[in-house]
Amino acid sequence: MKVIFATIWLIAGAWSQSAEQLGCIWYGQSHMIGPHWVNKADTNPARPLNSPSAEAIFAKRCPLLYKEYKGESGEDELSLCCDADQIETMEAGLSQADGVFSRCPTCTRNMALTVCAMTCAKNHTLFLTAYTDTNEANVDYVQYIDYRLTDDTVSRIYNSCIGIQHTQTGRPAMDLGCGSYNAKTCNYRRWYEFMGDVSGDYVPFQINYKWSEDAEEGSNEIYLDLSPLKCGESYEDSYACACIDCEESCPLTDAPTGPDELWKIAGLYGVTFILAIVIACVLSIFIFWGAFGKKSAPSVCMPTLFGEFFYHGFRIWGTFCAKHPVVVLALCSWAIAGLSFGIRYMSITTDPVELWASEQSQTRIEKDYFDQHFGPFYRNNQMFIKAVNQTYFTHETSSGVLNFGPAFEYNFLKEVFELQESIMKLGMADNEGLDKICYAPVLMAGETPTVDRCAIQSVYGYFQHDMDRFENSYVDSNNYTINYLNQLEDCLRVPMMEDCFGTFGGPIEPGIAVGGMPKVAVGEDPDYMLATGLVVTFLGRNYNDESKLEPNMKWEKLFVDFLRDYKSDRLDIAYMAERSIQDAIVELSEGEVSTVVISYVVMFVYVAIALGHIRSCRGFLRESRIMLAIGGIVIVLASVVCSLGFWGYLDVTTTMLAIEVIPFLVLAVGVDNIFIMVHTYQRLDHSKFKTTHEAIGEAIGQVGPSILQTAGSEMACFAIGCISDMPAVKTFAMYAAIAILLDFLLQITAFVALMAIDERRYLDGRLDMLCCVRSGGKKIKDEDGDGVDRPKEVGLLETMFKNFYSPFLLSKPVKVSVLLIFTVITCLSLMVTPSIEKGLDQEMSMPKNSHVVKYFRYMVDLLAMGAPVYWVLKPGLNYSEPLQQNLICGGVECNNNSLSVQLYTQAQYPEITSLARPASSWLDDYIDWLAISDCCKYNVTTGGFCSSNSKSEDCLPCERGFTENGLRPDAETFNKYIPYFLFDLPDAECAKAGRASYADAVIYTIDDVGMSTVHDSYFMQYSTTSTTSEEFYSQLREVRRIAGEINAMFEKNDLDAEIFAYSVFYIYYEQYLTIWGDAMFSL
Repeated sequence: MKVIFATIWLIAGAWSQSAEQLGCIWYGQSHMIGPHWVNKADTNPARPLNSPSAEAIFAKRCPLLYKEYKGESGEDELSLCCDADQIETMEAGLSQADGVFSRCPTCTRNMALTVCAMTCAKNHTLFLTAYTDTNEANVDYVQYIDYRLTDDTVSRIYNSCIGIQHTQTGRPAMDLGCGSYNAKTCNYRRWYEFMGDVSGDYVPFQINYKWSEDAEEGSNEIYLDLSPLKCGESYEDSYACACIDCEESCPLTDAPTGPDELWKIAGLYGVTFILAIVIACVLSIFIFWGAFGKKSAPSVCMPTLFGEFFYHGFRIWGTFCAKHPVVVLALCSWAIAGLSFGIRYMSITTDPVELWASEQSQTRIEKDYFDQHFGPFYRNNQMFIKAVNQTYFTHETSSGVLNFGPAFEYNFLKEVFELQESIMKLGMADNEGLDKICYAPVLMAGETPTVDRCAIQSVYGYFQHDMDRFENSYVDSNNYTINYLNQLEDCLRVPMMEDCFGTFGGPIEPGIAVGGMPKVAVGEDPDYMLATGLVVTFLGRNYNDESKLEPNMKWEKLFVDFLRDYKSDRLDIAYMAERSIQDAIVELSEGEVSTVVISYVVMFVYVAIALGHIRSCRGFLRESRIMLAIGGIVIVLASVVCSLGFWGYLDVTTTMLAIEVIPFLVLAVGVDNIFIMVHTYQRLDHSKFKTTHEAIGEAIGQVGPSILQTAGSEMACFAIGCISDMPAVKTFAMYAAIAILLDFLLQITAFVALMAIDERRYLDGRLDMLCCVRSGGKKIKDEDGDGVDRPKEVGLLETMFKNFYSPFLLSKPVKVSVLLIFTVITCLSLMVTPSIEKGLDQEMSMPKNSHVVKYFRYMVDLLAMGAPVYWVLKPGLNYSEPLQQNLICGGVECNNNSLSVQLYTQAQYPEITSLARPASSWLDDYIDWLAISDCCKYNVTTGGFCSSNSKSEDCLPCERGFTENGLRPDAETFNKYIPYFLFDLPDAECAKAGRASYADAVIYTIDDVGMSTVHDSYFMQYSTTSTTSEEFYSQLREVRRIAGEINAMFEKNDLDAEIFAYSVFYIYYEQYLTIWGDAMFSL
């Protein structure tokens, strides 16, 4: 940002406590070079300052120097080496520095020590040496200076400022104030030397710093030596820096510990380990006692009243259905038709949110709240790109040899940039381009976005999407090649430099634009220059009203189709659009249709062959059960269709996956029952029954209770699944339970009727499927009703189990061995069960050939920045009241347990909390923005808003009032100018203007007199990279803990306010927090 360079002019001075008064090196301003005034050379003694306004500025900015020069009485004449114009220029520069460093008053006071001394001290020549030149008007002016400072002075100033946070970005302020160095690579010399470099846009002349530690031994030169305070100390009438900006000011707190460690024995969960041992011992005793202990008399199983009741009931029912098959089939067909009609009311969803989280779940409620108040999270269209057959390489610079990863090879980058340009042009010819759907945060209200103003996170943004700039290369005076790699070095280290901003007007985050660097500790920044891949992200607007998303869906389809067809020998691309997950779910559903059809066909063939008892090819059509098999399969399908229709009437949403899985489930259950009923009937001694329907009734009486119990238990199991909070599981369980119930009902009615019809056909000697044709064999039916002479049918499988398998299994050694083996397996399983990793591999939820699977895989390799976490603060606070501001803000006078301070403290432990940076704070930035006089402007003609960079004569600074200590705006000022803050775009002079970062973060209303009231707001904080289910749900658990602690703080202060954490992925992982408890409850 331009503010970075603005501080160069400001931080280049110091004042001397020497009583010796020597001459000045300048006085007054001579002329302008570019946008800057340069000072007129003048070696005369200091002169009186006769401007009350300038004296007031000097007293505010340079209080120590002011008090010394005014004497103990305060009545001495104020003589300086600067005039009023120079003081006003100094004030303008210090105001720009306030935009970055003003959160820490001690830091800005320390900085002002050197600024004031250089600009106005009486004894310049003690520590300044001027080098002059003559302008066109023949006036001598200072071209550059040598400034002699002690290392200790500047080091202490630097240390008082190094901890300051830039709240909009969550980065250290020094990232913005040390040129091509960031907070980790900067030091006090680099800081000052950067701020004295005339090549900077805001430096009027070169300032060469001379350091005391570099002085030659015996030198008589004087180096300015001051005593700056530490950040945790305060100057008179000032304040120490707050905790967020100064570690010394933080209270001692306990570090978060994360979840409690489980008690383990030999690496296994202790409770289940001991429980498994106890169970194993007890079962082993019973097994051996049963095998070798004293035998008791055999028990006699007596039929129960309950069993007899069901036996007789099912026998009567089976006899009735077999005797009146046509009536039963007619009634069943009407019931099937009626229930099936409900399918037209059935709703199917492919929305992942609808599949994973119920409307009553906490994450769903929080997501809906966030979406309704702030709008849904923007749509993400992203590419991960790896370099093919590329290696690491080096680049020589004046500062040493730089190592670069394969991602920065020239030809690879060029093709990536050309690919990005092609994507940016998609749909433009049809007026359906990226500009119609993109997220463009740095626009004035009402301004229409263009493609170059769309938020695109890409390395190409470091070159402002200019291929000529990327390809520019030359050899400097030291014979070093200056090319795109030099720009990448600067931008990857300090992305907040204005020269690195994307065309949309904001920074390109390295952690979002590159990936594949060597792993570092959690919370540490990797060496981005060693990246092996690139990430290109196109952000799209999102809406709650799905009808507004049609342009997004069209462009995203163009995006996916284009990349699907793109071929390259250099680029290995993984990609995903926002719509890709839903498309993959639909694709998976469509791909399963053929599987369902094949399975039913195979099962039909198997049932048709296995149900019959075919003894010869000649009797195949008589002895087969093809029509009965078809009827059984149709009944299974009918039960599934009726289940869909039943819930369709009740308007219960389902998924395609549930519709596809349930037929398999019901088919497995239904086919079992078909075989049980048919084979039980075939094994009867038919000579004991006068009629076919009585024999069928007997068969149903024997197996009906068993089928009822089986169906009831299966239905109950799925009914228990209905208590799950996960919609996909819940609706599947509901549909499956009803399908099983209906399958049971149809099998004991319609299938029994079909059995009766098929048996009559068989006994009458008619052919299967050709029932009007009789076979050549004799009839089996007894016309006199004296019984049915039907041979008892025993299959090969039954013979094998009866004669071989059962005797083997029931022998004593085998029984004991089997029971012991299963006991050991069960106990071992119980021991290791708690070690099962909770979660679901994302790749397993998608079709194997989907482009989303490759995207998930590459995301693990290349994603270096986690998703943003939004701390949503609900209504209940009066933000204009300083005491309540102190509960939220993180600056001076804010509480040590305020919301911002707690979020900052938690971010210091990223390995536990998964919070990578301090949170942004609109409240702190709004207070800082109001404190700078030229940031808030209004139009004197209309009374409305003016942007801070407006030069119109109609735009004047806002009339502001402050509290008694001058730190906070009064209530009227605070409430009046919130819209101005949220409309104002940041620039060099007003870096903390709120439109880019907070336009969507604050919900407010305006009353009839123009006063604003803030209702909802959020504070955004980046998380660490999460790729596994455990990392995701662990983060959710931690942010809920943090939200609970903040809410406890609100409650302790008698505030009716509530905060919760929202991130776009939380909704998919909430169920894992309670999955063990839910499983135990279901069991």
